Order: sequence, then structure tokens, then C-alpha cells
Amino acid sequence: MIKKTLLPALILIALFAGCAAVPHYATDDPPDNDPLPEQAAAADEPAVTEPEIDVIIDTRPMIALTFDDGPGPHTDRILDVLERYGARATFFVVGYHVEKWQDTIRRTIRLGSEVANHTWNHPGLTSISNHRIRQELQTTSAIIEQVIGFPPPPFFRPPFGLVDQRVANVSAELGYAVITWTLDTRDWEVRNADSVYNIIMQAAKEGCIVLMHDTHATTAAAMERVIPALIARGYRLVTVSELLHSLYGELKPGRIYGTYAFF
Repeated sequence: MIKKTLLPALILIALFAGCAAVPHYATDDPPDNDPLPEQAAAADEPAVTEPEIDVIIDTRPMIALTFDDGPGPHTDRILDVLERYGARATFFVVGYHVEKWQDTIRRTIRLGSEVANHTWNHPGLTSISNHRIRQELQTTSAIIEQVIGFPPPPFFRPPFGLVDQRVANVSAELGYAVITWTLDTRDWEVRNADSVYNIIMQAAKEGCIVLMHDTHATTAAAMERVIPALIARGYRLVTVSELLHSLYGELKPGRIYGTYAFF
């Protein structure tokens, strides 16, 4: 039993002991010098590294549809089909048409297709002087660049496919490769949409460069069948630049790419 004389002293000791300990109250906000929960957790995590990404490459066989002599009143009809199916093509334009059809030229570029050089006046290059060849090509490239805001591809298609060593030499001086074709639809001659469709569907194969002309309504009508049919067969419709880059890498000035070249 505790003696009555000791009770006051014990009470005082207990009171002083209680005041010396700072009471702890729970609060919503931690003290400033304590790490936040997420900071503390992050200290234990390994350093963040970039994830490895496998790029999926489109391995479908490629075909390049090409159109000469435009642009003209039927070009936008072809562009409509290309846009609908997410396809691309190459349009070899005649220089003196470009200014009149500037909106069509710009639309071609917006849709991912390309505009390339087909000379200014469409002459047979093997029968004109070197000076005239340079004029035909340089003037056309200049007006294309003026309209689209950047230089056209460093190649051209000679009218009628006419090219000889002299033309090739001038092309090399200008830094241009020469593009012909591997499949001629003869659309300018048959002028029949069904015939153009049948020629393409019977002869199309991987790596084809198909020659057509966007100056004919029958060709535009054929494209409304040809483009979805080729895609349904598993082909990817690309520009000449895309096709030849995949086959040869960088093109060489003065070299002829294609099957048909008439000497």
C-alpha cells in the first residue's frame, strides 16, 4: 500500500512526464521533411528505359501505276479512286499543263502521290538538240517546284519512251534518271475501260510499272475497277519512287529504269 504522504509526489511526477511527451495527432498532410509515398516508392524502382519496338513492315508486293500527259479533266476522277482506297500513283506531267491545273497538282501531292517530269512540250527527245532537251526538262521541273513548293523527283519519263545514249548522257548531266515502264496498257489506242482493266489484271505482277494516260475518260473509268481489284489481290499501290527505292536504293542519274526503251 502506498503511503498517503507519497501520493502528492507521485501525482506531480506523472503530470510532468505527460507534459514532456509531445502528443501525436493524425493529420491529412505529412510533414514537409517526410518523403511522399510515391517518392519513396520510386527510390526502390529500377531506372526507366525505352521499350523495344518491333516496326511492322508492309511486305505486300508493290505495283506502281503511272499516268502520262496530264493533268487534265479526268485526273481528279483518278485521284478520287486513289483517295478512296488509300493508294498512291505517279503522274508524269507535261509542263505547259501545270499552271492551268495547279489545284489538281497540289491535291495529288496531298494524297501522297507524286508529280514527275514528262517534258514541257512532249517532243521526241532523240530528235532534238541537247540544249532543247535541257530546256524541256529544266523548265518543267521549275514549274512543278513553283506549284508544289519543293523539287519533283530526280527522274523523268521521255515522251513515247524515246531515249538513246545521247539523251541518257544529258539526263546524267542534269542529275536525272530515266523512267520507262514494264507494262503498257495502250490505253491511248484501245480507249476502252474493259480492255484496260483486262490488260492490267492479266499481266500485273510484283514490281510492275504500269503505263497509262490520265487524259482519257476510259482510263479513269478503268481505274475505278483496277485499283480495288489489285488491292483485293494483295498488291500495294505505290509511287515510282517507293517502288524503285525498294528495288535499287538510290537511283543513278542517266540510268534507264524499266523494260521499254526505244533506241
